[in-house]
Amino acid sequence: MQLDIDFVRQQFVQLNDEPDFVFASNAGGSYVCNQVNELLEHYNRHTRVQPYSNYKSSSEAGAAMDRAKQDWAAALSIDLSELTIGPSTSMNTYVMSQAIGDCWRSGDEIVVTNQDHEANNGVWRRKAIEKDVTIREWKVDPDSGLLDIEALLPLLNNKTRWVFFSHCSNLVGTVNPVASITKTIKAHSAARVFVDAVAYAPHHISDLKALGIDGYAFSLYKVFGPHQGVMYINQSIRDELVSQAHYFLSGDPGKDFNPAGPQHAQVAACAGVLDYFKLLHSHHFNDSNIEMPQKLADIHGLIQQHENQLAAPILEFLDTHADVRLIGKATVRDDDRPPTIAFKPLKQSSQKLAQQLQDTGIGTENGHFYAHRLVRDLGIDPDDGVVRISLVHYNRQQDVAKILTQLDRALN
Repeated sequence: MQLDIDFVRQQFVQLNDEPDFVFASNAGGSYVCNQVNELLEHYNRHTRVQPYSNYKSSSEAGAAMDRAKQDWAAALSIDLSELTIGPSTSMNTYVMSQAIGDCWRSGDEIVVTNQDHEANNGVWRRKAIEKDVTIREWKVDPDSGLLDIEALLPLLNNKTRWVFFSHCSNLVGTVNPVASITKTIKAHSAARVFVDAVAYAPHHISDLKALGIDGYAFSLYKVFGPHQGVMYINQSIRDELVSQAHYFLSGDPGKDFNPAGPQHAQVAACAGVLDYFKLLHSHHFNDSNIEMPQKLADIHGLIQQHENQLAAPILEFLDTHADVRLIGKATVRDDDRPPTIAFKPLKQSSQKLAQQLQDTGIGTENGHFYAHRLVRDLGIDPDDGVVRISLVHYNRQQDVAKILTQLDRALN
């Protein structure tokens, strides 16, 4: 079975605005599916009031928000009390650095990587410095940008409290095997594990209980949805954490880690992402009598196959070009390389090359993409950074053909 790309693209009205434009900056924020836009518009037009009162528009507003939260908890295989929907992953991790870090004591240790987006890096480092906690850095290979589990083991001991790493780097692209890494961490320490999945979730929504992690976060505005961040905190560790809510709301699982309070319309619209995935599953599999996690797993198979076909020729071109340094793995043969592809041109600036691609109707960018430490440690000037081509499942083979043609011209 192949992904029906025409059906997929019908669900994103923005793709029709510029039919010849190739949007290749999805890792910074994807297009929004029609289902999300419809819910957002309906909420703002008809139920834009304070929710959860007994009059009609208010009760409907609360019901719309509840549906989104309940649907996402079910999709992630977690309890509703373990779910927080906040403004963004950067804000969610900042809040969690206070909730988690206020429990640290002098002499404790944490492990961070230099592969992550700064949202899953700087907040923990700052809190550790404040609390006199030792920071251990799990370093990437300086040539490939990949993490090696063997390099993590010497960093773990009986003082390790938390380990923070990404499900997939927003530059290296390669998926880290979260379940096996987490199992190794817990076999060698009593540490908790928090995973940033912002760069992974656009390609697959995971069953979180199967991963064995304690915290997990991603941004829905990069998963075809509204500007919100989804976060999971395992119920078993909540008593270890400090509520960040107003004192009279402390203990409310929906408020403990979202001091800003819910953005009502945006939260309600989060349900639209899952409505889209349900429609995608129904179109391809015609089976509605299965639970959402299984539907997401079925869809993932189709999406991964399609995205592999998008990524493979671009990776091959860049890997074999003498004037390019490709970051990360050069193949998709292990099914662990989404089409988030970063590279450094060797004979011109990244900024110049990105501008040339933009001038031909390819939406890509250059920079460090908030992975400043990674770019620096790969020996690349963070100010100019790398060029990043980031595709998702609504991109087509025609897009790849145009990218390859224009890359060849720009590099030569």
